[in-house]
Amino acid sequence: MIANRNFGKNEPLTWVGRFPVYLATALAGVQIGAMILTSVAMAVGGAPEGNAVLNPLLFSFPAVLSNGSLWRFFTFAFIIPPSLWTVLSIVMFAWFGRDVETFLGRRSFAWLCGLLVLSISILLAGLTLVGFSIAPYYGSGAVSFAVFLAFVMIYPRAQFFFGIEARWIAMAFLGINSLTLMAAHGWVELMLLWWTAGVAALWLRFEGVSRLQTPRIKEVFRHRHSKKNLSVLPRESKQESGVLESIDPILEKIARQGIGSLSQGERDKLERARTALLAKERSN
Repeated sequence: MIANRNFGKNEPLTWVGRFPVYLATALAGVQIGAMILTSVAMAVGGAPEGNAVLNPLLFSFPAVLSNGSLWRFFTFAFIIPPSLWTVLSIVMFAWFGRDVETFLGRRSFAWLCGLLVLSISILLAGLTLVGFSIAPYYGSGAVSFAVFLAFVMIYPRAQFFFGIEARWIAMAFLGINSLTLMAAHGWVELMLLWWTAGVAALWLRFEGVSRLQTPRIKEVFRHRHSKKNLSVLPRESKQESGVLESIDPILEKIARQGIGSLSQGERDKLERARTALLAKERSN
């Protein structure tokens, strides 16, 4: 059962049972659908470059100039061939994109995703104009990785595997990817990697994230709850008090390590507590 619970820019778009569906979640679902459709089209017509259905959607600046197919500036991101890395990148987009969205707000996150897609087309068009030979481009992996980097820029001290902070993992990924592309002479892909990282950093700077540090706990929850939401509790029942006490350790963990350090169980517990408080507010 899907219920519409749109209370603010940082609230989920909707809910599926107890599962919150954010814009990042919805976009990840769109990517999965695009991957399935791309797979079917490739099964019938072959690789995207020679596919009569897919080729008109790939980004090719000479094709844009020859027939005015401006839609190519965006449609290339929805041509997603299936692979294990593709699935992992979509999961990464949904997982980290949700935290970026709840920090920036839905509209700002949507702008970030749109700018990342457009910036890829702009870079490829520019490289074509200066003489680079650019093959038709497609896929959303660069956007997903840039969203992960945006998460790291907001929560650099969030801990992942074995307590390693997010910033070190991001630096390792950037370094390994850069060396791999350099060794393979993938200069265009290397420029795309750092270009999209720069676009994400500039957008966060525009949104006020001027330093790469974990926001304080009150700054994080200022985005998630308005004063009105937190003040409409004239009297706490024992049950409400117990709910709040049960999430105290989670709030302390966020304060120390950032919201990205929470496990899925802790996220669900925090979400249930928030939902209970909102339900109490609506009933008063």
